[in-house]
Amino acid sequence: MPENVNTSPLGDVIEQDSELDTRPVMVNVDHVSMVFNMANEQLNSLKEYAIALARRELMFKEFRALDDVSFTVRKGDVFGILGTNGSGKSTMLKIIAGVLEPSEGTCTINGNIAPLIELGAGFDMELTARENVYLNGALLGYSRKFIDQHFDEIVEFAEVEKFLDMPMKNYSSGMVARIAFAIATVIVPEILIVDEVLSVGDFMFQQKCERRITKLIKEHDVTVLIVSHNNAQIERMCNRAIWIEKGHPRMIGDAKDVCRTYSILGGHQGSSKSEQRVFKLLESPKVPDPASYTAIAGDDRYGTAAKLMEGRALGRGDTIVLAQGDSVPAAAAATSVASLYEAPLLLFKPASVPDITARAIREFAPTRMLVVSEASTDGAHIQSSLHALCPDAAIEFLSGEDAVGMSLRVFEHGNRESDVAWGDLAFVAGLGEMGHLISALPVLYGLCAPILFIDEGEASATKVAATIEASSIERVLYPNDAKCKPAGYDVIMGMKGVEVEEIADSGPYNNNEWLNDWVMRNHAMPVPEDGYNLMVASVWDPFDALTCGVWAAGSGNLMLLEDTQDLDSVSHAIYYIQRYGAYVTGLTFFGDLDHYGKLDKSLLAKAIRLEGEDVPAWDEVPPVI
Repeated sequence: MPENVNTSPLGDVIEQDSELDTRPVMVNVDHVSMVFNMANEQLNSLKEYAIALARRELMFKEFRALDDVSFTVRKGDVFGILGTNGSGKSTMLKIIAGVLEPSEGTCTINGNIAPLIELGAGFDMELTARENVYLNGALLGYSRKFIDQHFDEIVEFAEVEKFLDMPMKNYSSGMVARIAFAIATVIVPEILIVDEVLSVGDFMFQQKCERRITKLIKEHDVTVLIVSHNNAQIERMCNRAIWIEKGHPRMIGDAKDVCRTYSILGGHQGSSKSEQRVFKLLESPKVPDPASYTAIAGDDRYGTAAKLMEGRALGRGDTIVLAQGDSVPAAAAATSVASLYEAPLLLFKPASVPDITARAIREFAPTRMLVVSEASTDGAHIQSSLHALCPDAAIEFLSGEDAVGMSLRVFEHGNRESDVAWGDLAFVAGLGEMGHLISALPVLYGLCAPILFIDEGEASATKVAATIEASSIERVLYPNDAKCKPAGYDVIMGMKGVEVEEIADSGPYNNNEWLNDWVMRNHAMPVPEDGYNLMVASVWDPFDALTCGVWAAGSGNLMLLEDTQDLDSVSHAIYYIQRYGAYVTGLTFFGDLDHYGKLDKSLLAKAIRLEGEDVPAWDEVPPVI
């Protein structure tokens, strides 16, 4: 995927000094740029280098690690530097520490510096820790007498008393960091520079380092510059921060504001227009209603399915449906068959039944279990495990050699049973992009709609078309997958006696919103009295939402796909929520903190209109762009 990360400033990144702040300036970075020359070709010997130099063919390309960066750090500041890998953070610290000379601009330092930039810098790994304490201390300007006086203090803080006479090449990186930090902070420096050191080592030692830094700040007014990928650490320890992206300054100011913006926008792909929409909402003073959003997530997809089943008044208490948990097509087909029985849906692994699923089955105590899977499932072992859980339950496998065969088997099951019936709508879907399947889950369950799959060949489309034409299905929604269009498109679109409505292949987000619009405008599902609740799922890892269709039953919930790493996706989600005004009243996020952080969730909740805000009439709601 081509890189599309924005680097332009978010407002004015050159802070204006407050006249009320009279503290002395300790670090003044003034329009600093750092340029490195990179060879255009590889030269394997000194001879090749000399020949290229003589011929004036020695060519370099310019790499700007930093580009026009300015900021000031005053006495007592704890200043954080944020940015993705390769953004120039460590280069900036090396310029401040005097290791590098900037290509352009100036960096003025007022005070002595204790730098912790690279863990191994100043150590000889062949020497013992005892010897390295003196060596590293000498490089930092400490006399031998000074080290003698503070040796025990250094060793005690580093907690390496038992390993003093062991060569440092046998130390872990965390132990090296302990010694480096202890030496650098044994005196009270005027400026302390810390580059990712606090992220190395065990949790207890990290806390110990933070306490020492806090003591230096509070008791001695030490100025600290910190580079860290730990956003929470920067927000907790720093009062000011700068965000640098690919060498360009993007934002400077209060650490909490910078960290909040960086966590949402930093390193994310997307257009500048999308970024501005997200940033505008992020900066809005509007406070989202905590009751308007919630999250559902188990330890994994199997736990999430079991959690969704808790407290749901579903089914007649006799049937349960299980789907192969590593297959989105199986989950979609299982959602369809579960709708016939108003049954709950659980997930299993191809070769086993997880403990969380087993517990849910025992509590439900079904008399019938329907198992939907592809050929990769170990059917004999799964059947044995299910029989052990419920010896008196009837177990039926609805399987096929592939997704196409599996979906036909599920469809035939619904036609065969006398006490259940499909609705008049069916889905036909290709096996490329899975996003549209997640979007369809609430509709599949809410309308008792079967889903039938076609592959890239024409034969599967022909078989599916003939099956639908011979049934009572009257309407078909076809989320057209471009991979299937060359062979099966005309077959599906040309079915006789069936109304086919195509969802154009314009990506999972547009397809998702098209389907929601279709439901709303056709009143295909009951409209909740208090408005729609949108279930938010990740398109890149949709497995937590595999059973959401059952959970949404009867409540009018619809799906909203979002990828928090894609600003175009986040912007689209914001626009979608805002355009429906008061018709959207709540959000339910599927996935843990790896998918949606607290700020990700509250950001989208901000887009929900509060009571009293202007809401467009339904007919005035603009279409999705």
